[in-house]
Amino acid sequence: MKDFYTNKDEEFLKKSDLVIFYNAPIKKLVKDYVVIGGSDEYSKVDIPKTSKKLPLLLARLAYVFEIYDENLKEDMDFEDFVEVILKGIRVKRELQNHNTTLEEVAGVLYLINNSKRVSFIIGDLDEEEYENLMSFIKMFESKAGIFSKNELIDLEFYGI
Repeated sequence: MKDFYTNKDEEFLKKSDLVIFYNAPIKKLVKDYVVIGGSDEYSKVDIPKTSKKLPLLLARLAYVFEIYDENLKEDMDFEDFVEVILKGIRVKRELQNHNTTLEEVAGVLYLINNSKRVSFIIGDLDEEEYENLMSFIKMFESKAGIFSKNELIDLEFYGI
């Protein structure tokens, strides 16, 4: 995987229970995978369209369903992120904007929640969407591996 920035090594990717292709070229895998920003007949869930708000929609629903690292319940930055950013995300509107359903988004979160290791393979994104995606991934930092051609930024909650 040369030319990729990563916070994990290729062994992490090989041992992942779930791989999420976020606006990235899809590679057929023997393991479970999700496609965000496209579709594939073999993926577990597809969300056809991405945007700067899609990661925030995922984060909002992960918060509502309480699917995130336990250690964040006492994190002040996370509380600020929820109050200032996530509570302003309108779920119904964002679902319509992304040609997806609540069941598909919940399916992505269900797969993440039931995985011990999740690898995110990230394609080209603009800066704001990338920062929002990193905020979403931070919610699962203990089990997330990132593989991206974009230079990695620190995992923290942005926009607060």
